[in-house]
Amino acid sequence: NESNTKQSKPKPKQKSKSKPKQNEEEKKQMEAEKKKDKKKRKKVVWDAHDPREHLNLVLIGHVDAGKSTISGQILLATNQIDERTIAKYKKEAKEKNRESWWIAYIMDEDDEERNKGKTVECGRAHFDTDSRRYTILDAPGHKNYVPNMISGAQQADVAILVISARRGEFEAG
Repeated sequence: NESNTKQSKPKPKQKSKSKPKQNEEEKKQMEAEKKKDKKKRKKVVWDAHDPREHLNLVLIGHVDAGKSTISGQILLATNQIDERTIAKYKKEAKEKNRESWWIAYIMDEDDEERNKGKTVECGRAHFDTDSRRYTILDAPGHKNYVPNMISGAQQADVAILVISARRGEFEAG
């Protein structure tokens, strides 16, 4: 009887060996998914001899109109920001009680800009498509930083005027 019970004891160990295999399989599957995500998020490599057309795009408008947020949304939509960076921005915005501003943090990298909620320097970011390369210029909108806005605008091929859609702001001027 004792020899029979000893033989039955390894069976549960075999079952426990199958669980790590499942975990290993799950880990492999998760790693494969991460690799797919990384392949989707191609890093923009700038080559001076790239034959694709290049376009400098500046976003201008009044302070708090949403220029940095739109710029951040474009970078998110083109998979230029990795998940870890997104988590960092969300955490930082939450710590400052500005949870809805995390997307603007993608462009507003300076602590002064993040604390005030105003773009001071002209932010710059890149993304590309199969046919074109783009540089986004996020110009400040506050009247104190007009010279910085002008320096960003003079580099642009195309300007987008961002106007707030909040009730009463457009009408108030």
